[in-house]
Parts: sequence; C-alpha cells; structure tokens
Amino acid sequence: MGRHARAARNPVFSPYREAFGRAMPRVAVFVGAGASHSWIWFADLLERLGIYDVEFIDEHSVLSAGLDRMDFLLVGGGDTYAMAEALGERGALALERFVTDEGFYFGSCAGAYLVLSGVDLPPFTAFNLVDGNMINVMPDPPPPRCLEHKYLAPYGEEWVFHPVYGEVEIAATRASLEFPCFEDGCLRTTLFGGPVLEAARAEEVIAVYSGLSDRAAYMWERDEAARLLTGRPAVIRAELGRGTAIASGPHLEHPLYPHANALVAELMWRHWSRYLDTYRSPSRGEGQGGGGVKATADPGPRDPAQQREVRELLYEIKRQVSNARIVGFGLEKLPVTWKIGVKVWEPEKIRMFLECAWKRLDTLNADAERLDPEDLAQLAEGYSGVTLMARNLKMEVESGKDSRATAESLLTSLKELTARCLSLYFRTRLGGYYRA
Repeated sequence: MGRHARAARNPVFSPYREAFGRAMPRVAVFVGAGASHSWIWFADLLERLGIYDVEFIDEHSVLSAGLDRMDFLLVGGGDTYAMAEALGERGALALERFVTDEGFYFGSCAGAYLVLSGVDLPPFTAFNLVDGNMINVMPDPPPPRCLEHKYLAPYGEEWVFHPVYGEVEIAATRASLEFPCFEDGCLRTTLFGGPVLEAARAEEVIAVYSGLSDRAAYMWERDEAARLLTGRPAVIRAELGRGTAIASGPHLEHPLYPHANALVAELMWRHWSRYLDTYRSPSRGEGQGGGGVKATADPGPRDPAQQREVRELLYEIKRQVSNARIVGFGLEKLPVTWKIGVKVWEPEKIRMFLECAWKRLDTLNADAERLDPEDLAQLAEGYSGVTLMARNLKMEVESGKDSRATAESLLTSLKELTARCLSLYFRTRLGGYYRA
C-alpha cells in the first residue's frame, strides 16, 4: 500500500465521515484564474471526508452568483495576483457576501494571501476577509541558499520571500487545544510559499509554527528560518456576520498529512454544526443542514449499443491518460521549469493532474451505467489533445526551443479537464445522474 493510500485510510477521518454523512454541505473548490495544481488536494480531502456534493468553480461562477447555492468555498495555492485580478472588486464583494451569509471560506497559501486585510496593494485592496497580515516581506531579502526560482514574488516595491519550502510543524493555541487532531501534540504539514501570518487578535490564531523538519529545503540558514517562523501564526480564523473565514499559510489539505487534514475537517465541522438545526436558506436548498441532495432521475438501463459506447469511451479516456502520463514521466527527467504569471511550474505538476484522473477511472468504469456518452466523448477528445500537446512540449524542451506557451496551454487544458473529470466522479459518487 502506497503512502497516499495509507494516509487515506487513517482512522482520524472516521468521525468526520460519519458527521458529514448525516448532513452533507455543498462545497465549491476554486479552479479558476491563478489556481495551481494544489486544488486537487482539496478533492482528495473531501473524498476522505465522504463529502461528494462538490462543484469546481472559476471566477465566472463567482461573479454570476454561483456561490449563492454553496456552503463552503475552498481556495488553494497558485498565483494570487491572477486570482485577485480575475475576481476584481465584484468578486471580493461576492466573497464577503458569501461569508457573512453563513458561508465558510478556507484559503491556503495563495488563498490565504488573497483575503488578508494587510495585503493592501492593488489588486488585493478589495479583499479583506481576515484581519491579518504577512510578515515574510522586505525590500531587500538576502540571497537564497537554494531553490532560487521558489524564493521571491514581487509585492509593490518590496518582495515576498519564502525561507522554508517543505515540511514544518504547527502547534495548538488556546483556541484549538481541545481539537482532536492536536491530542498527540504538534502536527506536521507542508509550507510551499504560503504567508507567515500576523494576526490582529490573538484569540483568532488557531495554530502557530512550532518547529522545522529535515524534510524541507532552507533558502535561509535553518536557525534564521526558525527564528522567523517559530511562534508565528500559521492558521487564523475570522468570524464575519454568521460566517467563517480561514487563512492558512501551510497546505493543511496536502494528502500525505492526515492529521493536518483533520484540522481542516474540524474547522469545517465546527462552522457547519452551528447551523444544522436552523439552516433553511432557500437559495441553498431545503433539508437537514441545507445540504439536501437533489439528484435528477436515474436514466434507467441503457440499450446494448449505448453500454458499448460508454465502455469504449471510458477505455479511450484511460488510454489517452496513460499515454500522457508516460510523456509526463519523460518530461520530469528534463531540466526545465516554466514561469507563468508569478508562479513557477515544474514538469511534475503535469503528471499530478493526470494521476488525479487516473486513480478514479476504475470507479467511473464500475458505475458506467450512470454516465452520459456525450460527457465521456468530450473527456476523451480533451485527453487526446493533452497527449498531443505533451508530446509537442517534450520535443520543444529536448530541442531547446522556448516551450513556455505550449506548457501554459497544456496546463490550462489539464486544469479544465481535471475539473470536469472530478465533477463527473463526485456526482457519480453522490448517487445521481448528471450532465457535466
């Protein structure tokens, strides 16, 4: 059994699966402009918690009242500038309305930077869900010891810097001492460029950095990095109206850290459980906890020709994903990265998107009668295009050509296809018959 499978089977998830199974929230995961690969970790976490009423949304959905029917919004890492510019002031207002109207916002890394009130330069000025700031910013950071391409991001006339990249430890505060995930002491999690936070009020701090790890890269000397992080807020919670907003520097949702995952689950459940007896918002649906599932009717048995078409399309999707994975393995052996916006992408991120779909295809195949051939045909065509783009990208890299444009097109296509594939998967697990 691999590390991911062992983490997914950790008993820490059991009480949350049972709790959310009785009252399932509707969850939106942001996959729009600026979002990197890390949003797929939220998909893994939600599946571990037994939450299948999930939509993968972009900025257009946020701007067109798409959050009105949702209970949770999860925003991961990526290019914060691109996120803020795409959402704009209207998007900032939509996020504020969502939270104050009993919504739950969880932002990690870029999703945390986005909503800090102290991050006040354009295009971030309108976003201020969490009364806090970042301290990992200075006009002239010292040179890095390693990972130069991960070290800095522009911030006006200054620079956001990242002295540690990898595993860190976090500890409970007075606000979280009773959380089950902290029963055994500190938690290990990952810091991949997220903010070192500063909170306006100590009672809003949920966790602080408490130690470093040998499983991390240090762009500063380790002792200097420890002095910067130790005791600083890692996770801040803010209450706005009847809602909750969380800013997390580390990626608590990373799938190899189940106890850190459990901290996210605990924060989600503490918010959600407050409204289970009274929550009856018409815009979000009736039923216990507002999480009533409204699936469309099952289409019934398919004729043999339709069944054969579905099986053939599923086989073609699997074939194309497999082909693209092989090319992805080859790209990972080449010394190349691509800077897209302010974010640097490595070839391994290509395969991470592909693995996300690959490991769920057998489940889709087992429930093939619920799938629409048209949806599968679009996925098959999309993954065929991805395989071709991946091969072209590999040839460009090997020949020394500028491959950034092809990489950007490939990553954009992979993000869109992965979101569509996961939408189909979660809707199938939810038990209804949906069109993508």
